[in-house]
Amino acid sequence: MTAYVVRRFLAALLTLLGVAIILFVLFRMMPGDPTAQVISPALDEAAQARLKQAFGLDLPMWQQFLIYLRNLVTFEWGRSFTSGQPVADLLGHWLVNTLLLMTAGLVVAIALGIVLGILMAARRGGALDIGATVVGLVFQAAPPFVVGILLLIGLSYQIELFPSGGMFTPGADPGSTWALLTSADFLHHLVLPTLTIAALYLVTPMLVMRDSMLEVLGSDYVEFARAKGLGPLRVLFRHAARNALLAVVTVSSLILGFAIGGQVVIETIFSWPGMGKAMVEAALQHDYPVAQAAFFLMAAIVIGLNFLTDLSYSLLDPRIRLGTA
Repeated sequence: MTAYVVRRFLAALLTLLGVAIILFVLFRMMPGDPTAQVISPALDEAAQARLKQAFGLDLPMWQQFLIYLRNLVTFEWGRSFTSGQPVADLLGHWLVNTLLLMTAGLVVAIALGIVLGILMAARRGGALDIGATVVGLVFQAAPPFVVGILLLIGLSYQIELFPSGGMFTPGADPGSTWALLTSADFLHHLVLPTLTIAALYLVTPMLVMRDSMLEVLGSDYVEFARAKGLGPLRVLFRHAARNALLAVVTVSSLILGFAIGGQVVIETIFSWPGMGKAMVEAALQHDYPVAQAAFFLMAAIVIGLNFLTDLSYSLLDPRIRLGTA
């Protein structure tokens, strides 16, 4: 088990290093001068030289890269070009908001998908099986902004059941994170973006669970459990569903990756003050310290979640950690 964890951890670190290299090269290949907002061309050459020295831009590229890696590890990501605040402080606030929204949406999507997948497999070819498959595929095929806008039109603008955006009503900031989580106003604002995320990512765990359940229900140990006289629900949930969950755990890492990428659109539509919205605004304002750090942090989250998924999969299936699968 230890050797497996070490191998997966080293693979995650190498992947993260690759992302860091790509970001370093990409932001230096972009057209225009990324430092134009802080080093004005109107300054005399001596002043520009002093500012470039302060930012380390007068150093050779390989030294800039080593400093860049050191800063990534120590979370010294500089200051925002637009606000002047430390990037790490800004990202910490936005990250909490993104994780709150993403966790709520994915928990609903995966939990509902698992339950529906079990029921669809138990009633294969029935109305629930066909209807849930059609509806799920329609939502999956629809672009995220279409689903979000339709929910806004239907549930916010037409019947005014939910607010159209933001995390809370202006002027009603609860202050601490715990007060926010227990605030009815926050939960009210959370519903629409959560429903959007759940609708977009429900179909994958649902269909994977359905197909996995159909395979497991035909196995010998399930037939043996039935022969022992166990009830249908016990056989379905305790014996079949537990083993069928392995496939959903595997695909969850892919869902997490797509969901993090989709946060950009969803947060923009619902004016949710998270990482996705901040990345768009930073790119539009040429705030490269914020954009670069935000991209790296989002990639680190995806890689970390994939690593945890691998570990959870090895716990569910001992053959993985023993190297016999």
